[in-house]
Amino acid sequence: MILDKVYRPGDRLPSVRDLSRQSGVSITTVLDAYRLLEDSGLIHPRPQSGYYVHAYANSKPAEPMRSTPATSPASFTRDEMLQSMTHEIDRPGLIELAFANPNPDLLPLAKLARLISTVAKEHPEASYGYGPPSGHRAIREQIAQRSFSAGAVISPDEVVITMGCQEAMCLALRAVCKPGGVVAVESPCHYGVLQAIHLAGLRSLEIVTRTREGICLIALEEALADQEKQGAPVEACMVSPNFQNPLGSCMSDDDKRQLIAIALKHNVVLIEDDVYGDLGFEGNRPRVLRAFEGGEETLVCSSFSKTIAPGYRVGWVVAGKWHSHIERLKHSFTISAPSLPQLVIAELLTNGGYDQYLRRARKAYCSNVGRMSEAIARYFPPETRVTRPSGGYMLWVQLPEHVDSVELYARALAQNIFISPGLLFSAGEGYRNFIRLTAGRWSPEIEAAIARLGRMVQQMS
Repeated sequence: MILDKVYRPGDRLPSVRDLSRQSGVSITTVLDAYRLLEDSGLIHPRPQSGYYVHAYANSKPAEPMRSTPATSPASFTRDEMLQSMTHEIDRPGLIELAFANPNPDLLPLAKLARLISTVAKEHPEASYGYGPPSGHRAIREQIAQRSFSAGAVISPDEVVITMGCQEAMCLALRAVCKPGGVVAVESPCHYGVLQAIHLAGLRSLEIVTRTREGICLIALEEALADQEKQGAPVEACMVSPNFQNPLGSCMSDDDKRQLIAIALKHNVVLIEDDVYGDLGFEGNRPRVLRAFEGGEETLVCSSFSKTIAPGYRVGWVVAGKWHSHIERLKHSFTISAPSLPQLVIAELLTNGGYDQYLRRARKAYCSNVGRMSEAIARYFPPETRVTRPSGGYMLWVQLPEHVDSVELYARALAQNIFISPGLLFSAGEGYRNFIRLTAGRWSPEIEAAIARLGRMVQQMS
């Protein structure tokens, strides 16, 4: 009702008792709901008076329009730009809004530090030696158990532990595709996916994608049919149905079923990137594609980099019938993933507390994404558009038409503000007037940076 302007900025909301009586729920439930709205920046309490709508609560900007990518396969050519960006990470005083790093203030760092000491003392040989190419049994069992909450029943023997989700995607692509082939992807698409496709000697075919609902299935099927007619059929489709980066979109169960049916019809292997699947803002954890009929041969790639510890580099691929092939590829590339981080995370998951941590992280990310969205509405030109993600901590921002995000990146970096230009999220020349912002953290310093960024955009437009 706040977003629909039934309650306007400054309006007083119903009292806790009144809303409890009207809705037929307990006072505790109403208080929890009001706290969620407060954490999202929509309302604020006044002592001895009640809850009121924030002055800027209805100022959320419009959402970006549906993407219109090129219809021909292309190769990713932004490696130099990305390499240049990685060299800026250690710049003193940098306000980091570019890379998809979780909020360090939320991570269970103290518990991980204790577990490192404990695991290293109790399992010295396993901790510091090479592990099996598929990874230690303890971590694979925990991943299999957690997959059940995503609706999938898998065996630990299907899992191959990798050095992050990036390696998982690279191995999956090399296992199912032949060099020179074509892989369908969402558009915009995370540059890590585009890099993995390029490094495997493949080309990316970008598909129209909806900002909230994910890849457009009609456009996907038309593209698959067109490629078949041209004699260059698509071999795989790499998708992120749950909280896609950079859009934060989430596909419905019906769309996931339809996606599987389309893939089976056109003999296309589905590779799912589920790295943000645990970071939804509300409701139950969304299901992975393997949870649905016909999804048994889908490969699932993920990691703990976006939830627990980015630097541990513990990822995995649920490989199914490609397990042996992927295990051989893993051994030839890196022999095995580091043992100590695997065992530490396995111990953390075994001892519990991970789900409690996730609940806290989801709440914080939901609030921080909302606060950054509202700040963009206040400080950027009125024609700016911003996504409304349902999970993760990314915002995809469409700037006024004539604003070049590469130039904006350079101007922002000169003021120690680090952003990702939209050009990185396409293998073609799209999204030049887009940027991606990481909204995992929020502080007065970050709000000031958003205000300065908004002034730059105002000047450029």
